[in-house]
Amino acid sequence: MIKQSILSWLYLFGAAACEMAWTYSLKYMRWDDLKSLRWDTFYRPDGGLPALLPWVAYVVFGIVNTVMLAAAMRTISTTTAFAVWMAVSLVFIKAADVFWLKISWSWGELFFILVITVGIIGLRMVGPADS
Repeated sequence: MIKQSILSWLYLFGAAACEMAWTYSLKYMRWDDLKSLRWDTFYRPDGGLPALLPWVAYVVFGIVNTVMLAAAMRTISTTTAFAVWMAVSLVFIKAADVFWLKISWSWGELFFILVITVGIIGLRMVGPADS
């Protein structure tokens, strides 16, 4: 039972990581790449990211995200799972902005991320027991 619960929480955090990757795939999609795609090459003419990579990532991360979230919700209550998934996704997105894209952050943002973290812990502590 404890292994199943830990596995469900790992699924939930994995789903949040996939949600973050899915979100960034949206950021890098270009409709022009599909219009000008040459089927004899996978790469864009300007030498940037492969033209289809964001599109493939969108589909793959979207499906994996959905499957992992569904697996987590088998044993974690729906409200708790959804709230934690959304909050952790937001934290992962902000962390990727700061560490990967080198976007600045403020103390206010850090404060509210800590509030989200306290909310996640609070939901886990006072929410219904995992079924």
